[in-house]
Formats: sequence, structure tokens, C-alpha cells
Amino acid sequence: MLDLKLIRENPQAVQESLNLRGGNYEIEPILQLDKQQRELEGKRSQLQARSNEIAKLIGQKRKAGLPLESPEVHQLQAEGNAVGTESNELQAQEKELKAQIEALLLPLPNLPDKSIPIGKNEDENILIRQWGDEYIPQNPDILPHWEIGEKLGILNFERAVKISKARFVTLVGAGAALERAIIQFMLDRHIKAGYVEVIPPLLVNTESLTATGQLPKFAEESFKCEHDDLWLIPTSEVPVVNLYRGEILTAEQLPIYHCSFTPCFRREAGSYGKDTRGLIRLHQFNKVE
Repeated sequence: MLDLKLIRENPQAVQESLNLRGGNYEIEPILQLDKQQRELEGKRSQLQARSNEIAKLIGQKRKAGLPLESPEVHQLQAEGNAVGTESNELQAQEKELKAQIEALLLPLPNLPDKSIPIGKNEDENILIRQWGDEYIPQNPDILPHWEIGEKLGILNFERAVKISKARFVTLVGAGAALERAIIQFMLDRHIKAGYVEVIPPLLVNTESLTATGQLPKFAEESFKCEHDDLWLIPTSEVPVVNLYRGEILTAEQLPIYHCSFTPCFRREAGSYGKDTRGLIRLHQFNKVE
């Protein structure tokens, strides 16, 4: 989530950076709500000061020998109660404004680095490096991977549906061995390159998904354990990034390199009718990050 102070102090620069992302991102509504919230905060601060002053005056009156029932003390108490009620009302309004501000901040993307080339779409991307041969156009005689897997007996979708539902697969024999070998190969490769392997929890709290931008945007795409307020991870990026959530890392500590293998879980609620066969868009899949 973008720093509200950064937006407040550099509104034009932030808006220009967001415009480079190509989306319809507006910070003016955020600034307006922020102004209202800060005004309420100022008023509440004044009320708190008056409340402290009233409490001090009551103490002085009592010390001077005036009883609680005296008109002067009673008047001060009445004013103190009124100030407290008004302060509570302002606090409730502040809380609502802060919630509205957060709801507008959460969908905003990170600001692009100045070194990143700007393009309207992927066609304007700059090719840095290419490995392997050019993509071979699809040959109608080539079988899709799910048919090859089923013929070899290494993929079984039918039995997975019986166990769970559609969009699951069972890997059998050489299929299971192949996936395990690929996972080990990728982990070994990353570790050799200096990455530190992490095996994180597969269930994370709401704060973790929010901190990595999954919530609220992808709430409908995620599996949630309602009774425990925990979510199945959609990618290992979520728990790995959140290892450092709430911490300030110095330049000397960076970069930090991690790799991780985890099962991942996605509802794919918005993908019905797309890639409905094969290993794409499964509800559960293994991934090395």
C-alpha cells in the first residue's frame, strides 16, 4: 500500500507515476478524505485538551473544598461529559474516514521505477534476453498435453474429480516422479545461485494477503477457512514476502534472495470457460518461486 504521507506531500509526482501504469488511478478522492480526517483529528485534539483542562479545574475545585454537588463542579462535569460525547462522535467519524481512505489506497499499484521503459501494451516491451528457439506454431497433429498424459497413464483427471471436483488432477507413476524431479531441479538451481530456501506456512492471515496486494482485489479467487480467518496461499510469494512485513530493511541488508516450493490454491472463479482442460488453471498446483 502506498504511503499516505508520500501522496499528501507529493500529489503531482505520485499521480504522474500512477498514470504511467496505464490504469485509471485517481488520488484526488484520497486527498479530500485525508483532509477531512485530519480536520477531525485537529478538532478532537482540541476537545481532548479541553477535557484535560476541565479535569484539572474539577480537581482544583475539590481541593479548595467544594463538594461534588456544588453548582460550579456540576457545571464542569456536565461540560466534561458533553466534550467526551462529542470527542467519541468525532472518533467514530475518523475511523470511518480512515476505512474509506484505506479502501482507496489498497488498489493502487506500486510506483514504477524511473528506469522502467513505458509502453502501452506488451508489444512495446523491450526484449532484454531470449533463451531457446522461437515458438513453433501449433501443429494440428500434435496432441494436447492432457491427452498425452492420459494415454501414458501419468495424468488422471477423472479420479481427481471423484476425490474432489473439476480442475484437480492426480499425477501417477512417472507423472508424479517427473514433477518431483522438476521441483528438485529448480530448487537446486536457485540454491546454487545463492537463494535461501524457505518452506513457509500454506495458511496465512488476512494481513498477509492484504500486504502482498491479493486482498481485496482477489478475494473471490482465494480459498478461505472462515472459522479460523486463514487463507490458503495462491502463491508462495505471499508468505515469503510477509516474512519481513512490518520491518524496515536497510540498504545494507538488501537484496534478500529466497526460493520456495509450495502447493498453491486458487478458486479461478473468473476463469470458467477458459483453459478448462489440462494442467492450466487448476485449483491446486505445485510451484517453485
